Amino acid sequence: MSPVRVLRAVLGLVCGAVAAALGALILGEYEFTGSLPYVAGPLFGLVLGEIVVSVGRDRSWPVAVVTAGLAFGGIAWAGWIDSSEGVEPVKDLVWVAAGLAAVVALLRTARLRRAPRAPAP
Repeated sequence: MSPVRVLRAVLGLVCGAVAAALGALILGEYEFTGSLPYVAGPLFGLVLGEIVVSVGRDRSWPVAVVTAGLAFGGIAWAGWIDSSEGVEPVKDLVWVAAGLAAVVALLRTARLRRAPRAPAP
């Protein structure tokens, strides 16, 4: 992999980390009850995956795993903020949302299909 591609992938991950932190601060102001975890988790993961792929232009498995970790961490941080920063217990649905966010981010970022082979000449 060329240094430019590596730098671009790292830049995509940095943008994803910034978006995860901003999303955690915003989502932390809402209670993780009802349907919010089932909607916010996958959307959070999808947005992070899109940011990382569009900026980094790399859909490798290492980038996908880091993106999934960022998505999980962002939702977990939002849940910690929702719990009055650790004063109350973290709600169980926070972990559901974090898991959904991680799975969706991984699936969006990873290359799941092989590239079609060119026919032999």
